[in-house]
Amino acid sequence: MTALQITGLSKSFPGGKGLKDVTLDLAPGTVHALLGQNGSGKSTLIKILAGVYQPDPGARARVGGAALELGSARSAREAGIRFIHQDLGLIPELDVAENLALGADYSSRVWLSDRRERRAAGALLQRYGIDIDPGATLGTLSPAQQTLVAIARALGDDEGKGDAGSGAGSTRVIVLDEPTAALQSAEVAHLFALIETLKREGNAILYVTHRLEEIFAIADDLTVLRDGAVVTTRAVEGLDHDSLVELIVGRRLEETLTRRAPVHAAIALAARGITGGSVDGVDLEVRRGEVVGLAGLLGSGYEQLLFLLAGGEAREGGDVLVDGRAVPGGDPRAAIAAGIAFAPADRKRLSAIQSWSLRENVTLPALRAGTAGWLSDRREAVDARGWLARVEVEHPARALLSTLSGGNQQRVVIARWLRTGATAIMLQEPTNGVDSGAKQAIYACLREAADAGTAVLFSSSDAEELVAVCDRVIVLNGGRIGSELSGDALTVDTLLRACLAAPELKRASP
Repeated sequence: MTALQITGLSKSFPGGKGLKDVTLDLAPGTVHALLGQNGSGKSTLIKILAGVYQPDPGARARVGGAALELGSARSAREAGIRFIHQDLGLIPELDVAENLALGADYSSRVWLSDRRERRAAGALLQRYGIDIDPGATLGTLSPAQQTLVAIARALGDDEGKGDAGSGAGSTRVIVLDEPTAALQSAEVAHLFALIETLKREGNAILYVTHRLEEIFAIADDLTVLRDGAVVTTRAVEGLDHDSLVELIVGRRLEETLTRRAPVHAAIALAARGITGGSVDGVDLEVRRGEVVGLAGLLGSGYEQLLFLLAGGEAREGGDVLVDGRAVPGGDPRAAIAAGIAFAPADRKRLSAIQSWSLRENVTLPALRAGTAGWLSDRREAVDARGWLARVEVEHPARALLSTLSGGNQQRVVIARWLRTGATAIMLQEPTNGVDSGAKQAIYACLREAADAGTAVLFSSSDAEELVAVCDRVIVLNGGRIGSELSGDALTVDTLLRACLAAPELKRASP
């Protein structure tokens, strides 16, 4: 029996982007990876399944033995299709229990009980081994913890409904769209264990990711999309990393950038005794021409340090200097004026304006007037198109940012900050949700900026990325710098060991 079968699925958009006669088959008890570069059609397919987009006429789909109405959210839900999107669909102001209950059916209850909700939420989290307080406000949780809450909500959505429709015990189709983007290695292992449990229960998993190592870890079969059409559907067995990349990109990739000899240029960015949140007295320097990485486990401070340096969070102590000049803390405008550019990982809330065009997003931090002091739309569009081309974004400058895939949005954000000519560019997870081919364009842009004398500092949870791109990597343990790796000492193994090292205890002052 087929868990999900789609045939003849097409979707037309102005400009020609969309899907072309796509066929997809998912078997019960398997993980089926859906792969492709940004703009290949993955997001369009998922949005049709979820009822966001309507397909072109002629498409047919079945879940189990029953027909599925593509383009209908109700039909997908009744068929047992559950989604964990990149945009988690959670409400930061509500607590975990309330978020888990979103969409629940309360029609049979006279009143709502907070105690009952939290007890049910605790049982659901415990069932899946997720150690999170049901009463915690969601906005206080890390991105990784919020992802786990979204996954638990989707997996527990049918509990207590018996065998009616998609109830517990029946086969479900679970769509995971980049679920590990905000997860650390231990949390990824936890998610994979949940997926194995779901497979044993007979569920079918449609898994979307740009992290190809995950495919070999959990996927049974895969389908590759390119330009909206299926390139291949086959078993994962028999493939290796390079052959999979070639299927996705359609060509051999150039060798990864190699690290250079140590840079001895002037210090562009310096931090002295930075303290705040989970960061405890960090000193670091980044020279002009360097690409430096930040790594660590969740809670080590590596994910918060850039916010403290860029003024996104108030410092409790310490100083930041750009070219030797002090930068006030807690003031992003002052940091930008001093020559610091910062792109947080959260594109939708912190890095870009979804309702604006690509042109407006690219030029916002450094507007340049045309004749007579007026901002020229034509000159602005020409300027933006040049920067979009450098990061390989093929959409027109007038397109709204919200219409782009997550990876293309990330490249627009990076183009914005490269354009400012900042002294120091800081990026948080710069290639999250970016496909294998586009990553190379981003790496090349960062190296180009460094070669022009910019200091580049970025944090990443991807050890292979840090090793491949950075001149050196600073590892935080327990809020402080635990080690610094460079040259032959910078390998994936040594970096992972450094991240897992126990932090040294802070000595009491005499």
